[in-house]
Amino acid sequence: MAIIKNAARQTLGQLIGANNPPVVVPDDSQRQYAWGKREVDTYWQDILKFMRARSTGTQASSEYFIGPIVTITDDKITTRSLLDGQQRLTTSTILIAAIRDTLGAMAATEARVMANNLQRDYIARRDGRHAQPQYFLTLSLFDRDFFRDCIQNWSETTGRQVTTEQASRPSHKLIQDSYAAFKMHIGKALEPIPDDEKRLDWLDELADCLMKGLVFVEVQTPTSSDANEVFETINSRGKDLSTVDLVRNFLMEKSRNDDEKDRVNNAWRSLLDGFERREDIEKFLRHFWVARHGDVRSHSLYTTIREELTERFDNALPRYEVRTFAAELQNASGRYIELITSDTGVEELDGLLDEVRSLSADAAYPLLLAISETANYTDMVRVTQALISYYVRWTVVGRRESTLLEEKLFKLSKEVSAGLGTDHACVQITSWTPDDGTFQTDFAQASIPRSTQARYLLSTIERYLRQRAGVDDVVVAGTTAVHVEHIYPQSPAPEFKCDDHGQWINRLGNQTLLHGRKNRAASNKTYPEKVSAYDSSSLLITQDTGIQRLWDAERSVWRVQGIDERQAELSKIALDVWPVGARDEHTL
Repeated sequence: MAIIKNAARQTLGQLIGANNPPVVVPDDSQRQYAWGKREVDTYWQDILKFMRARSTGTQASSEYFIGPIVTITDDKITTRSLLDGQQRLTTSTILIAAIRDTLGAMAATEARVMANNLQRDYIARRDGRHAQPQYFLTLSLFDRDFFRDCIQNWSETTGRQVTTEQASRPSHKLIQDSYAAFKMHIGKALEPIPDDEKRLDWLDELADCLMKGLVFVEVQTPTSSDANEVFETINSRGKDLSTVDLVRNFLMEKSRNDDEKDRVNNAWRSLLDGFERREDIEKFLRHFWVARHGDVRSHSLYTTIREELTERFDNALPRYEVRTFAAELQNASGRYIELITSDTGVEELDGLLDEVRSLSADAAYPLLLAISETANYTDMVRVTQALISYYVRWTVVGRRESTLLEEKLFKLSKEVSAGLGTDHACVQITSWTPDDGTFQTDFAQASIPRSTQARYLLSTIERYLRQRAGVDDVVVAGTTAVHVEHIYPQSPAPEFKCDDHGQWINRLGNQTLLHGRKNRAASNKTYPEKVSAYDSSSLLITQDTGIQRLWDAERSVWRVQGIDERQAELSKIALDVWPVGARDEHTL
């Protein structure tokens, strides 16, 4: 059971005010800044709503409870290490800075005085002109310097920020975006207010709402272990905390010395600097675990990691240390980034990884990650080809249960991590792949409503046709210059609408590719009004696959039987494009 020293009501002004101990986010816990537009906009709307209610003067609307925070405090409470509540306190400080800068840009002397008071009382102060500032909220090493330069450092002389740090992590961009959002919201709120005097009153009221009206409950604990237990309890009951944050806190808790903590921090720096989005880090962590241990659901990932690693860390023999796990995680993250960005340096493999990304075939990544542990990238080509064919035949075209595919691939990932060779993995995937007869039947009847999947299928067939014809290749997959065109229109004129309209629209036989936005204007026209776009196209899937069969020229009506006929022809080509197992050297 966690020890709680005290649980006290605190206003925002008391938590980060100049007369209270500074709040510090320790380097061995917590996460980087993570609030995006949705959270920031919701926070702003809540503040405005509270501000309006508070102006009524009723006791019931005098305070706005914003939630608990968890701190580690010494006996004399001279320091407060923040374990939970960073997002709310950081966002509140950003809003205070936005109010400060709005005041600083106003002409009135009183506005500059108000801005200076906000800076000194709630953001940072100096004991002398040349003294280092004392910050009332200090973030962890991931965001500390950027937050100071972007938000907390401010010149009382010029009324402007003194920014030198450049955004280098996703969290830095989120800090910038939050500040910009608050400046925009404040600007819009001030627009209808007629003069500076009333604007100063409104800004003063907003600041007063924040400092005196926002109320927290500070849960004070004596040790990091107690704080972690409270922290996890709070976040297991509905608070927004990611698995990545919980895993890092757990690893810090289990670290035996500063060297191990440094190793964990180095690994997390690699994750934060290597991935563009926080969601990608979450996905990597799950895929890393799946690659070694088999399937685990996202909602139970942290519990599973904690239980299994606790047992391994606590065993005397064989010794498995936190530093070892952190190093494995960091090494795997580098390979994972190369896989998801198609940046392995092996041209053939990178082209295949582009296909995996176009298909959104995330289930393939744990296996690819497991194979990359021991195989070089060149040797991964054949198994990646087999994976793509399996995914296309089973899921995209066959519309079979995707969870069954995931279960098989995740189990295979664990077996590869345990020593199963690449060739054996390729054989296993091939044995699961629907045979040619099944695939051809599936393809001939396939309806593909998702434009990304339709574009992938059509563009991959286009590359095959060009290769077979000896025509110079063109890039079509994923480019905005090429769009999916429905030959029989999605919204035809009533007189041209076919019976059972809905069942034909997304059939593959009714879809092709066209270059250029100018051709989209004709998308809902009859065939004669669209034929010039088809005839002038340089794409073989549009020129040479019998689009004209979809139009009855004698009767001037759409001929849906032509969709079946064209799709049957495409299904024969598809057998070569996505063969069972690996492609031969002449395919694509």
